[in-house]
Amino acid sequence: MKAIILTQASIALFALVAMFLIHGKRVLVAKSLVSLFFFVYFADNLLMVLTERYSGLQAIRSHVWEGFLICNWSGKLYSILFALALLYLFRTRLTRDDVGLTFRQKEGSLLPSVVVVAALGAWAYFVGISSPKGQLDVEVLAYLAIMPGLNEELIYRGVLLGILDKVTPGNLRFLEAPVGWGIVITSLLFALLHGFWFDSSLAIHVNGIALRNSLISGFIFAWLRARTGSLVMPIIAHGVEDFLFFLPRMA
Repeated sequence: MKAIILTQASIALFALVAMFLIHGKRVLVAKSLVSLFFFVYFADNLLMVLTERYSGLQAIRSHVWEGFLICNWSGKLYSILFALALLYLFRTRLTRDDVGLTFRQKEGSLLPSVVVVAALGAWAYFVGISSPKGQLDVEVLAYLAIMPGLNEELIYRGVLLGILDKVTPGNLRFLEAPVGWGIVITSLLFALLHGFWFDSSLAIHVNGIALRNSLISGFIFAWLRARTGSLVMPIIAHGVEDFLFFLPRMA
């Protein structure tokens, strides 16, 4: 547990330092929103850890594929419910549009978004073909297609990005999408969560490939959120990528 706490605290510290370096005193002015940012971040990860370690908390039993991929149905579900409840409580500070909780897509965004999702899926499948193989597991494929996208997009491209966009609105445009430091910080945070950790002896581990791939994916998901104004396409893209990455690995 010490290793997990140290990992999450280190990543959070990185995000906080980045905020101060980029925003300076604006972070202190918006301290209530910044506090909410880290509360959501830690709560999401705590729910994942607790449901993995204590099976009694699992409304749906976790499932492990090939000894490393944990299908934590309950942790993801609890995090989704937690985020929705929090958004209801803070609905005057974070509106549905702030976090992308709408099916409405910005005019002209559908076609480029579909192209990006298709390209991301093709890339994931190509990488999956050359990755280590395992047994076919329909439950794992169903989990990958549904839960990570729903949970992680709601948290990272929804709540956390929504908070940072209020602290510092995007003032640049990239391929017709408004891009601010919020996209950069949440993408780096997402990458670190996938490729940086402390082990039980508190030694640091860095997986460069996981960092790179998660950073690219995180930025693409955030771009889709900014381009469309909705979480719909990021959720679809996330599910497509995870599903098509593991499908060819299940020989």
